[in-house]
Amino acid sequence: MKDTPVWRLVGIVVLLVCLFGLMVWFGSLSAEPAVGAYPSESELGTEYDVWIGEETSLTGTVVETEPLTIVAEYGTGEKLRLQIVGADLDAQRGDSLVVFGVVEEDHTIRALNAYTTPASNYLYMYVVSFLAGVWVLGRLIRTWRLDCENWSLEPRTTPLKVSDISIWSQKTEQHDA
Repeated sequence: MKDTPVWRLVGIVVLLVCLFGLMVWFGSLSAEPAVGAYPSESELGTEYDVWIGEETSLTGTVVETEPLTIVAEYGTGEKLRLQIVGADLDAQRGDSLVVFGVVEEDHTIRALNAYTTPASNYLYMYVVSFLAGVWVLGRLIRTWRLDCENWSLEPRTTPLKVSDISIWSQKTEQHDA
């Protein structure tokens, strides 16, 4: 088979269709604790009483510390308020709490394992991820070029200088001309 841009496009479309199909299939699977797929916020929010006595794994935001209470969102903005017992940790209001435990009556989870993530960690994660993305994009532009004829990326013979990529240098060149 010839390696042409049309066949590459067909391959990309086939892979995207497969990816979409797998996402739909995975989304249709239900919780099954026997195989390690524990019920989460969405299953507990819709049918809490069905899961009493089963293990669960979920995440929520701490809204009270005495007693430890979280609010977990599911569906389209619906909220599930749960009291966590047996968790030996120092949680603060606004922290994200991940808990693995047993579902008990009266919207209570008996924690077998739990940990918190301070809200400030999310800002740090987004800033570091953004900077890493900019760095990778810069390296990609500097050392690779797009070959539109073959629909491929090819390495540059000599990497571009940062001043060649910069928007400021283009404005300066236009202004000087």
